[in-house]
Amino acid sequence: MWRELFRAGPRAEHAPAEERRAVLEPVATQPLLGTMLKGIAALRAKGRVTWGQPVFHPFDVEIHGDRAALHDCQDLRNAGQTDYRTGKTLNRGMANIHMVAAFSKEKDGMWRVVQMQRLTAPCSPAA
Repeated sequence: MWRELFRAGPRAEHAPAEERRAVLEPVATQPLLGTMLKGIAALRAKGRVTWGQPVFHPFDVEIHGDRAALHDCQDLRNAGQTDYRTGKTLNRGMANIHMVAAFSKEKDGMWRVVQMQRLTAPCSPAA
């Protein structure tokens, strides 16, 4: 579900505003769902969308009943933002981005991302 969240985000960015929630609901729930919808609207208001995908290096996965958490040491050097109209690359990410995500197993039996946070301290992917 973690990887799918990063696939659904760009699809939602390119979808009409009224369809974005439906694109994200299979992978995200509140409060992250609302945060993503607001973030996409703000990004599009600036004429931007994201490009590329992170390289994932998940670690410290913990599952407790219907709750779970993971850490991920992402490499975002092949991802960033582009101008929506021109496709011009505006920025590029960095390596060793430490992300933490919380998941919830919903009533339909599917896991969804509830929250995600970027920690300030960099990480090192496991070899």
